[in-house]
Amino acid sequence: MLKNYILTALRYFRNNKVTTLINMLGLSVGISAALIIFMMIHFDRSFDRFEPARERIYRVVTDGDGWKTPGIPVPFAQALKQNSSGIETIAPLFDLNGWNTKVTIPQGSSSPDKVFKKQSNIAFADAGYFDIIPHKWLSGKPATAFNGLYNLVLTQSTAKTYFPNLTPGQVVGKVVIFSDTLRTTVTGVVADLEAKSDFKENSFISLNTVYQTGLKKAYQTEQWGSINSANQLLVKLLPNVSKATVEHQIASIFKLNAKNEKSKHLLQPLADVHFNPDLGGSVDPSVIRNLAILAIFLILLGAINFVNLSTAHASERAKEIGIRKTLGSDRKQLIFQFLTETFVLTFVTAVFSCGLVPLLLKVFSGFIPDGLSASYLFGNPGVWLFLLALIALLSLVAGLYPAFVLSAFKPVKVLKDKQMSASGSAWLRKSLIVSQFVIAQVFVIGVLVVNKQLHFAKEKNMGFRKDAIINFYVPFDLDKPNAKKQVLKQELADIPEIQAVSLGNQSPAFNGTMTTEVNYKQKGKDIKLDVASRSGDTAYLNVYKIKLLAGRNIMASDTASELLINETLAKQIGFNQPAEAIGQFLQFNGNQLPVVGVMKDFNQASVRSVVTPLIYFSAPKFGYVMHVALQQDPATWNRAIAKMTTAWKNTYPDMDFDYAFLDKNIEKFYKEDQQLSLLLSWSAGVAILISCLGMLGLVIFMTNRRVKEIGVRKVLGASVAQIVGLLLAEFTKLLLLAFMVAVPIAWWQTNKWLQNFAYHTPLSWWIFAAGGTFIIAVALIIVSIRAGKAAMANPADSLRAE
Repeated sequence: MLKNYILTALRYFRNNKVTTLINMLGLSVGISAALIIFMMIHFDRSFDRFEPARERIYRVVTDGDGWKTPGIPVPFAQALKQNSSGIETIAPLFDLNGWNTKVTIPQGSSSPDKVFKKQSNIAFADAGYFDIIPHKWLSGKPATAFNGLYNLVLTQSTAKTYFPNLTPGQVVGKVVIFSDTLRTTVTGVVADLEAKSDFKENSFISLNTVYQTGLKKAYQTEQWGSINSANQLLVKLLPNVSKATVEHQIASIFKLNAKNEKSKHLLQPLADVHFNPDLGGSVDPSVIRNLAILAIFLILLGAINFVNLSTAHASERAKEIGIRKTLGSDRKQLIFQFLTETFVLTFVTAVFSCGLVPLLLKVFSGFIPDGLSASYLFGNPGVWLFLLALIALLSLVAGLYPAFVLSAFKPVKVLKDKQMSASGSAWLRKSLIVSQFVIAQVFVIGVLVVNKQLHFAKEKNMGFRKDAIINFYVPFDLDKPNAKKQVLKQELADIPEIQAVSLGNQSPAFNGTMTTEVNYKQKGKDIKLDVASRSGDTAYLNVYKIKLLAGRNIMASDTASELLINETLAKQIGFNQPAEAIGQFLQFNGNQLPVVGVMKDFNQASVRSVVTPLIYFSAPKFGYVMHVALQQDPATWNRAIAKMTTAWKNTYPDMDFDYAFLDKNIEKFYKEDQQLSLLLSWSAGVAILISCLGMLGLVIFMTNRRVKEIGVRKVLGASVAQIVGLLLAEFTKLLLLAFMVAVPIAWWQTNKWLQNFAYHTPLSWWIFAAGGTFIIAVALIIVSIRAGKAAMANPADSLRAE
C-alpha cells in the first residue's frame, strides 16, 4: 500500500512540474535555513564542555558603570591567592602585550636564526591554568614547569612549528625569544586540546616573569585601579562552595585594596564565556535567537505556500478524488495519500537542501562560526536526527490542512461539477496570503531601518578626525626600552606626504577596554571614578584634531606628569564649565597630577556606547601604536605608504609592515550590523519571492473560478483593463491590510533594535511608506500579469461549455 502511495505521489509530481518546483523552492529555503542555524547552535553549545567539574569553573570579570570587561587588575590575582577560601584552583592568564609578535629560534653561529612573524595566543600563566584546562602533558613536569623565570610551555602543534624535527622531550631546554627582548626556555610540551574551547593559548610563559622582572611596570602589578581586558583570572571552586560566598570574598579584597571603587567584580560561569559578547564572548545569544525565529518564519512561508497552492489546485484533483471514493477509497486512505505526497516532496526537498548547505555556508560565511564546515553536517548524528524530525514536522504542518480539505470532497458533487474546488477555505487562503506579506513587509522595513542606522553611524561626527589616518603596531617594549620606534617616528615625520605623527596606545575609538582609576579630593569632595584612558605623546591631539575646550596640551614627558580630561569627566567631578577644571588635581597611579586641559567629548567606541569619562596622559615610552595623519589629498597616499614601508624596513627589516586606515577599522565596529543588513536583505528577497508565489497561486485559483464570469463580462463589453482592475481590487485590499498589520510590528521591532545604540537615527515615516509601496507594487505587478492573461483569453473558449 505504501509503495502505491509513493508511486502515485511521484506520478502527480511528474504531471505537475511547475507546482512541484514552486513548492520545493519555498520549502528548501526554510529547511536550509533551519539546518544551518541548528548546526550553528549545536556547534556553539559544544564549547567549553570538556573540562572536569565545569559547573565549578568561573572567570572573574569586572562590571563597571556602563561597561563590562573580562579583565581584572593584575595585583588582584596574588591577593586572591593569599586572602580567600573555598577556591580549589586560581589561574591567572595575562596575554603577552605584543602585537605583531615575532618569535626567534636561535640556531647557533652555524646557521641563521629561524624567525616566525605574527605569532599570537601567547600568555603568562602558571600551573593552575592546567588544573582547569586539562591539557595532556607530553614532556616536562607540571609541578615545576612554571617555577622559574622565563620558563615556557608550548602546545604540541606550536612546538612542531618551531622545532619540526624534534620530539616533545627533545624540545625541552630549547630557547625561544619573543619580540627580541623576552628570552625563554622551554620546560614542557602539552597536547593540543581536541575539544572546542574559548581558551586558545598555545604558548605559556611562567607568570613569575611578570611579577619579578622589569615587566612589573608594563603590567602595572601594583595598580589596583588599572584594568585591561587582556588580563584574566579563572577560578575553580571547591565542591559545595557557593558562587555568592566567593563573590563576597572578592568584594572584601577590593574594598581593602581599592577603596571607594564603584565597579563590581563577579564570577562568570564557564558556560557563559562563549555566549556573552559584553565580556568578550564570540556568540551573541540574541543573534542566535533571531536567526532561529527567522528560520521558523521561512519554514512557515514555505508551508503556507504549499497550503495555498494545494488548495488552489483542488479543482484539478476533484475528479481524481471523486473516482477514488467511488472505487472504494475512504477518507483516511485519501488523507494518508496526501500526507505521503507531502512527505515525499519534503524529503526530496530536504535532500536538495543538504546539497545547498556547503554553498550557503560560503555565502553567509560572516555569520558562520570559525571551524564550522559542511563536514559537520555529514558527520554529526545530532544534525541528522534534527533533519529527520524537521521533515516529519514540516510534512504534518504543510500537509494536514490540504489533506483534510481535499479528502472531504463529495463524489457526487465533484463528478458532476468540473469546477469543484475548496471554496469554503477561501478566507483561510486570504489570511495566509496576508500573513505572508506581513512577514515580507516587516523584513523590507527592517532592511531600510538597519541600512539607515549604518549610514548614520558611518557619517556621524565622532569628535575626532578619522579620514586619512593610518594606524599600525610597533614592537612592544617588554622589559627594557627600545629606541627604534622613536627613530621610526622621526623618519615618518620627515615624509612630506605626512601631516603629523604620534606614538601612543590605542586610537580615540577602538574595540576594547582600557580603564583606570582616578580620585578627586578637593573642595570637600572625595570622588573616585573608573575612567577610560589613552596615552601617548604631545602630537596625539594634533593628529586627530581633538579640540580643547579649555587649558592647554600636556607637556612632553616619559611618564604621566599632567592630565587631559574630557568634558564628561569634568561634569562628573562637578564642574559646570570646562575652565573650572583647569589647575585641579586628580590622584592617578599613586600621584597627584594637575589637570591642564579639557578635551571636547569624542566617541571612544561605536555609537552603541555612550561617551564615558576619559583621561589622556603622556607615556610614549610604552607606546605601541603609531598614529599617522596623511595629507588630505588621496593622490598622495600611495606615495606616503610606500615611503612609510621603506622607513619601516629600515627600522625593522625582519618584520612585515601591516597598517590599517582608521575609518576602515571604525567600519568594523558595525560588522555584525552589516551582516544583519545582508541577512535581512536576503530574507526579504526570499520572503517576497515566496509570498508572490503564494499570491500567484491565489490568482490562479480565483481566475479559474471566475473564468465564465470574465467571459460574460467581455461579451458584454468590458475591456481588459476593467477586468484586470476588478481582479486587482480584491488583492489590493489584502495587501493594504497586510501593510496595516506590518507597520506596528515593524515599528516595535526596529525601535527595540535601535535602543541597542546610544546614538541612533530616528524612525522616519517614509521608511514604512517606502517599504509598503515596494511590496504592494511588486505583488500587484505579479497579479496583473496573471490577471491580464485571464482577461485576454477568448470568451468563446470559456463559455463554450454553457
